[in-house]
Amino acid sequence: MAADYPISDHYDGKSFHNPKGDHLLSLWQLIQWKWNAKPGPWPKETLNIEFPLIPLTENGRGVVTFINHATFLLQLPNLNILTDPVYSQRAGPVEFAGPKRVRLPGVPFEKLPRIDVVIISHNHYDHLDLNTLKMLDDKFHPLFLVPLGNRKLLMEKGIQTVQELDWWQEFKVRENKFVLTPAEHWSARFLWDKNDTLWGGYMIATPQSKIFFAGDTGYGGHFLDIKSRLGAPDVALLPIGAYMPRDLMKAHHMDPFEAVQASLDVAATKSIGMHFGTFQLTDEGIDDPVNKLEEARKKRAISSEAFSTLHESESYSF
Repeated sequence: MAADYPISDHYDGKSFHNPKGDHLLSLWQLIQWKWNAKPGPWPKETLNIEFPLIPLTENGRGVVTFINHATFLLQLPNLNILTDPVYSQRAGPVEFAGPKRVRLPGVPFEKLPRIDVVIISHNHYDHLDLNTLKMLDDKFHPLFLVPLGNRKLLMEKGIQTVQELDWWQEFKVRENKFVLTPAEHWSARFLWDKNDTLWGGYMIATPQSKIFFAGDTGYGGHFLDIKSRLGAPDVALLPIGAYMPRDLMKAHHMDPFEAVQASLDVAATKSIGMHFGTFQLTDEGIDDPVNKLEEARKKRAISSEAFSTLHESESYSF
């Protein structure tokens, strides 16, 4: 399998890596962190505010609906897309282990419209949920776009329509172009498969607009590269959570201040925060990412119209 992938600045013939270094946590660092952790408050369960699902209009505008965590429904004039869909109760290898969701998905599975394309950023359990992907395949038979190395995992689940992409590689669906973009992250589903598969984000270019889904990423120069190569997005979906303790998480997860800088780097017309408020993955409290985002906006004199978050099931039209 390895020989099928071209050698590059992020693949050495054996495994994938970040061009400027990986900074992966050792098992001992993980043990020390969990032993000494003093996490902020999270409830065992919280209710969502319910918003009606906005139907696509005939005026060519798109609709972004936040489902939760890194899952969005993107309704475009001729295409419906899901990003990193996770409908399982836990983000883990089995149903009884792993972080448990504290809130339900904003759009119930049975109320999803027809899904044409599913984009996956990487193979961590809170982003690649095989049970959800199988449910989507059984109901809608969509196209699944995944970074290099992830096709095998989906096909072992019986999912057939899977296209792998390398960084900067594009794939067209009708008149819409999907480009896998770099991210500073890592991959693994077990202890022995670190960086066997690639990670990334996506720029989706339609005849009317551009949407950037950053996936899971630390802050880095790749945001300026994305803007330079692919242009500024109308909407950027940027992670703002899972960032504490900062010394351990900085290499792979942005905090809200870095997310604001990333928004400026890609010159997004509108940025929407994600990757918070559903699974307690790290030490910040459930409300900290949204509160810190407000601080970061004020520090950079950026309005809430330029960068905000959505409630689960809330939509933004563009």
